[in-house]
Amino acid sequence: MYLDVLREAPIMPFSNFVSRGDIPDKIDIARPRSYIDREVYRLARQTYKDRSARLIPILGSAGSGKTHAYHSFKDKERENRNKLSESTEAQEIDVSKLEPIDWSIIYVPSPPASIRVLLHVYTCIIEELGAELLDIVSERLVKKWGGEKKGIFQKPKAEEVIQMGIREFPGVFADCVKALVTYQLDKNKKALAERWLLGEDLEDEELETLGINSVLEEDDVCLALIKIITENLDRVLILYFDELESPYRYLGEVAERKFLEILKRLYNEVKSLVIIIAVLKEIWPRIIEIADAPLRSRMEPEQDLKPFSLNDLKIFFSKSMESFWDDNNLNPPLYPLFPLNEKLIELIFEKTKGNPRNSIKLCRRFIDKVVMEEMTVEQLMEVGSELVATAKPPSEIEEEVIDFSKPREVIKKTIEDILAEEEYSIDVNPQSVAGATLKCINMVGEEKKKDFKTQMEFKFKLGKRSQTLAALIEAEGKKWGLEIPSIKTFDRSAGVAGYYAAKRLKDALDQKAIDKALLIVPEGSSGAKFESILKNNPDIHKVELNNETGEKIIENALKRPTKEGWEITRIIFPDIGEYIETEESPTPNEEM
Repeated sequence: MYLDVLREAPIMPFSNFVSRGDIPDKIDIARPRSYIDREVYRLARQTYKDRSARLIPILGSAGSGKTHAYHSFKDKERENRNKLSESTEAQEIDVSKLEPIDWSIIYVPSPPASIRVLLHVYTCIIEELGAELLDIVSERLVKKWGGEKKGIFQKPKAEEVIQMGIREFPGVFADCVKALVTYQLDKNKKALAERWLLGEDLEDEELETLGINSVLEEDDVCLALIKIITENLDRVLILYFDELESPYRYLGEVAERKFLEILKRLYNEVKSLVIIIAVLKEIWPRIIEIADAPLRSRMEPEQDLKPFSLNDLKIFFSKSMESFWDDNNLNPPLYPLFPLNEKLIELIFEKTKGNPRNSIKLCRRFIDKVVMEEMTVEQLMEVGSELVATAKPPSEIEEEVIDFSKPREVIKKTIEDILAEEEYSIDVNPQSVAGATLKCINMVGEEKKKDFKTQMEFKFKLGKRSQTLAALIEAEGKKWGLEIPSIKTFDRSAGVAGYYAAKRLKDALDQKAIDKALLIVPEGSSGAKFESILKNNPDIHKVELNNETGEKIIENALKRPTKEGWEITRIIFPDIGEYIETEESPTPNEEM
């Protein structure tokens, strides 16, 4: 009966061996990570008391559980929030004296390029905390600036409250103050202010209605709003930056250095913040080399993720199977390791050295063999014995060390080989598509020996306002601006965001900041104003992608451009010829 259930189940146990930030993991084995948990909670408590920012690196090899660690912290946050609710309901006491203290963790998938990183961080905060965040902060600020209702006929005047706010937060903060006060006090303009606070593009007339001159995608404005929020939330925000090596992976040291500079700005200028950076252990020496001395000196000591012990693996396997039987409305078998056995689990442990991801992969493969009756358990034992026959015991395994005394090109190749082994959850967003597109252009340009250079983020002046494009490519005497709409997915039309992206390129062309433009949008993006800009500006070259083609471009960014990536590159270099299919070699992501 149990085997039949396994055969017919739509989702087999251990199907998800790569953690994703947006999909919670069901089973957590906390022991290998317990010392890291304690350190993070200690930093959160200290930050709650003194409001100083802190930064802690978490290091781990591919598959060691860097993304999974976030989910364990998220579970702990929910428990913590429940305890706080119970305590405050029981009696009116100062929350600052409570243990545990109030904190929220936000997952920030590291963008593979340094494009609008602060907007990326802010968007992650807003998506996690939502309207609750804007309500708490705006209400608290309005109250502080004298905007409380004093009676039925005495409504606070928004303009007076705004002026009080600007005295506390002048200069670049002014537009943030206006938006927050308007959001709280002006019912007629609340929706408009909310759109601005959520990072949406507004028409010039709409900005004029709000009395606002800036847009949230500008780094200084975005950072100003993050600072106002953290100073008035009465809660520690933990930003969990996953895959910190992504900028290096796609565009090398320049992109990584820019990304680290933005992290330093967050650390230096934002209060009540704990920054966790999760990074491949093998790449960490290169990241440290790129980081400047002040940032290195302020980091907390690095924390290493430990592999499973044999006992951890047994517990993980039995808990995972128990969850599977429960999902299928069955009491679990008496033997918790069914359909495998203790000896097979030991063989898996010996083969994988306790690496969680690789252990999950092998468990899945062995279960498949038993369930589909391709092998008996006895035969699996023989296969397992062969797997570990040449494997070194865990105590004799040597960590891969990059020899930095070798030439830089040798080091670079070693790092790229290590990065290629890491299995990334691919998120098709503007940053990742832009980064992968530039990587394609760089690879083909170098292969064809073209005279060119690329840079992430290109700023130009439009009157008094600064505008930013995703990237600039200088090739064959021409300056190309690259832009992508500020969208969440390539699965549907870009809508109004497509128009604003096209308008930014048109403005750059009008200002002679660029000669030609490349606009990447989701398939089917349309609209009267969008089409009008493209029709009247033939120097804007539109490229349409969907989620699938975008994912392929990103996935192959370290290998060889896909056909779509090649065609985009051919817009810049028209003489590179047709795309030639090559025989696919096995990828590092294939199962063991």
